[in-house]
Order: sequence, then structure tokens, then C-alpha cells
Amino acid sequence: KVFLYKVDFPTRSQMVRHRVNWQELSRRYVSGKRVPFDFYVSEKMRRIYTNIDGRLFETHDLIDICLNHYYQAIEQGIKPQEARRIIPQAAYTQIWGAFQPMQYANFMKLRDDEVHAQWEIAQVAKAMRELVG
Repeated sequence: KVFLYKVDFPTRSQMVRHRVNWQELSRRYVSGKRVPFDFYVSEKMRRIYTNIDGRLFETHDLIDICLNHYYQAIEQGIKPQEARRIIPQAAYTQIWGAFQPMQYANFMKLRDDEVHAQWEIAQVAKAMRELVG
């Protein structure tokens, strides 16, 4: 089975621990202008505020600051592979995963578990199970 995922970086990190054939959209060759950045911010993180020099910033404000910094760097001649280091971990990426039957079964055993697996990756496993039937 081959799946195309849109997941945030921390969820992707959990997924690629599984020994399957992975391919990922390269931000080295695909800039944020060609494929715009999108971000996952959980409900809990939306309610977090940071006070910097008397100004309150929400999570989305900080993401916007990082995005603006990224685009400024590109405009000033910095290569995308270096500028992307400022992009927050909340950014989505696209990855493709090709699973053999045993690999799929192992992934489901570990990740389709709402008690032990992180909520986001459990949702990924649930969606995969619904697609496969």
C-alpha cells in the first residue's frame, strides 16, 4: 500500500522510524512561494501567549514572524535549504510511504492505539485503516 500524507514535522519524525519506503517533498528545490507553507497548531498551543518586551504574541504571530524572516532571507540571496531552518516544527510536509503487508501491520499495531500513541499519529493510523478497509 502507498499513502500520501500531509503531516507536521514531529509527526513525520515518528512515522519515518518505521522501516518503509519513504519519499518527501524537498524544500531544497521547492520554495515556499511554489508550494506555500501550512502549519498545524493544536488547540492547546493556540491558547499560549509569549510576552516579549511587553508585547503579547500568539503562536500564529510567532509562525508569521518566522515565515517573514524566511522570505526576507530568500530575497536577500540565501538559498532555500539554509533559509528553511527558520521554519517552525509546526510546518506541514508531504511524504509518501510504501508499506509491505508486514510493515503496515506493525505500523498499525504501534500507532493505531489511542491510549499509547500520540494523538496526531493515532489519527493518521485511523485514516489509513479507513482507506484500506
